[in-house]
Amino acid sequence: MKISEREMILGVATLACLLFGGTWYVVDRRMEEWRAQKSEIEKIRQQIGFHENAIKMQENWVGELNELQQDLRVFEDGGRTVSPELMKTIKAFADQYGMEITRSQPYAEKPTGDLFELGINCSWNGSLEAMVDFLADLQRQGVRYDVRTLTVQPVGQNSGQLKGSMVIHCAYTRKPAP
Repeated sequence: MKISEREMILGVATLACLLFGGTWYVVDRRMEEWRAQKSEIEKIRQQIGFHENAIKMQENWVGELNELQQDLRVFEDGGRTVSPELMKTIKAFADQYGMEITRSQPYAEKPTGDLFELGINCSWNGSLEAMVDFLADLQRQGVRYDVRTLTVQPVGQNSGQLKGSMVIHCAYTRKPAP
């Protein structure tokens, strides 16, 4: 049996159509999956770029953190509370400017890695100038003290005196006890 040229062309064309159709069928079924993977790859590349930038910035942050931690007070880590000493320091600042701390109430110590924070709720009396000078002095202490809540109200009519409360957050570190 001899295959004519016309039959050969038809056979090759049929085979090409079958191969093209089969390829189209396989590729079409996988196309959605490939598109999803492509968008996932792009999302992961963006995350990698973000994390690389964060790692580069971390070097700067660590340097700044070390500088700031040098300004913090260091207490021995003996299990005893540091609130009496911090309250005494705040009272000394207030006395320096003629502001009276009438009551101090410490909150619980909050550790964050090597850094510790203790909030102290203080009730006070004094003049406007004394309060402003006291707050300015706390601000000059850098990251050691942070006043997050402050209430102020006058004491009587035309007395020139104020009273109120404030929550002062004190930052410090601890070193291991010998």
